[in-house]
Amino acid sequence: MRRIGGLVLTVTGFLACPCHLIITLPLLISLLAGTAAGSFLSRNTGLVFTGAGIYFVVALALGAWFLFGPARGKRELDRACPTCAPVASDDHLQESSALPDDLPATRR
Repeated sequence: MRRIGGLVLTVTGFLACPCHLIITLPLLISLLAGTAAGSFLSRNTGLVFTGAGIYFVVALALGAWFLFGPARGKRELDRACPTCAPVASDDHLQESSALPDDLPATRR
């Protein structure tokens, strides 16, 4: 899961690169034409470039950390004890019989 997240962050980080926005922003604005999102993108291009630049840096840093960072250690619960063996139980369960004498009395 960590590797998939790293790949997704890295690819979306490259797509959000401000140098790619020269091509992708007009395409996105024309795709969203007539909507509130398209109007927002066309009127606030400076904010879009700033947000894309911040996302570009953060996504590449996190993607690299997920892909090439230290592997997560196993937790105590995940590890199997090599010397552990199942304990045999000396407790015997009382078997129930279906005889009418053992059943509780019913009201008549």
